[in-house]
Amino acid sequence: MLDELQQKYDALEKARLALIQKVRGLEPERLNHKPGPDRWSILEDFQHMVLAEQRTSLSAGSVSDSEERKPGMFEIVLQVLDHDTVVDVPDPGMIPDGNATLENLIAAWDKSRVGLFKFLESCGPEDLERPVSRHPVTGPLTVMECLRLIDSHFNHHCRRIEAAIEQSR
Repeated sequence: MLDELQQKYDALEKARLALIQKVRGLEPERLNHKPGPDRWSILEDFQHMVLAEQRTSLSAGSVSDSEERKPGMFEIVLQVLDHDTVVDVPDPGMIPDGNATLENLIAAWDKSRVGLFKFLESCGPEDLERPVSRHPVTGPLTVMECLRLIDSHFNHHCRRIEAAIEQSR
């Protein structure tokens, strides 16, 4: 794997494993506690993170090089996530149903991460700037943009989960 991809993947994986360790120790009541009327529980935030990564299917050739990008939208999405701005989920397939167990979500996330690892392992330097995924708001994304978006999205939801853990004490 290219060094820069390995470093980004390792950082994502280290953070993911730390989050799993943190939430595995929570009682079911705390996992399912909703911090507000229009807020997700810790388990729902966790499920959303898994669904989002599963739907970020990275694949060389899956997005046409000529597909139009939406200028400035990638930066706006990052700002929304990095500033914890509340917005609607842009893809209905990423809305948690709250019916998954933590262990099933962890297993699904493990499988998704294996797929991400294998994809990144197959990338050469010439692949870094090619579109490999499509986001409902930004349009086509490169490998590096996908990794940045996964990181930003993960950190946004980690902050929400950590706040919910503190609130449920």
